[in-house]
Amino acid sequence: MAICNENRLNCTPEEVLAATAIPSCGQFVNPSNLQAEQLVYDQAFNDLINNYGIPVDYYINTFNLSAADLLYGEDTTKKFQGPLSGVQMYIELSDDAVNLTKFGFDPGDEFTAYVHIETFTAAASAYFDYSSVGQSIEPKAGDVIDLTVLGCDRPNGRGSVKYEITERMDQDMSSLNPLLGHYVYRLRGKRYNYSFENGLSSEAVNEQIFDNSLTVFSLLH
Repeated sequence: MAICNENRLNCTPEEVLAATAIPSCGQFVNPSNLQAEQLVYDQAFNDLINNYGIPVDYYINTFNLSAADLLYGEDTTKKFQGPLSGVQMYIELSDDAVNLTKFGFDPGDEFTAYVHIETFTAAASAYFDYSSVGQSIEPKAGDVIDLTVLGCDRPNGRGSVKYEITERMDQDMSSLNPLLGHYVYRLRGKRYNYSFENGLSSEAVNEQIFDNSLTVFSLLH
């Protein structure tokens, strides 16, 4: 058996590199040539989120730019629409902000979530008329996510935690777009602290702890 490759002399560069003579035979990273492969990735992302994600309650911020007071930057008729229940998201939480408070920082708890684009679009469009407030059907900064399934059995009456979206990404070539496709939204946000918002209830407060705090306060005064 010959050790060296003697057949190379029988081939031309054009035959070996078909894309040189026939460009449509090459272009391995041309999205128009990757329909089947992108469908596989799309379904894989969807399966991963369904298997390892959790259902959340999603509140839509109905801010309408055309109805807002542009002088003050406010929409006085704005309210939160929701909850849109059962939206499946893969969640990553960072709850170690307490460690930074001793240094004078108060960054707040943070979260990262991944949601399948087509699944979110189908659920959200069936639930709310985005065109009525001049919005596109997609997650956006200002929407609120309630992690209800993580709050149902918390000790001492603590309820679920809410997070406000601060960033939505659909394109990050290093992690979100294998084969140049768009499959998921990556959402980032911070724990939602507020006094009052129309259409959105506050986080549950432990009444016993609150009463004990008032008792200690009264004793000290």
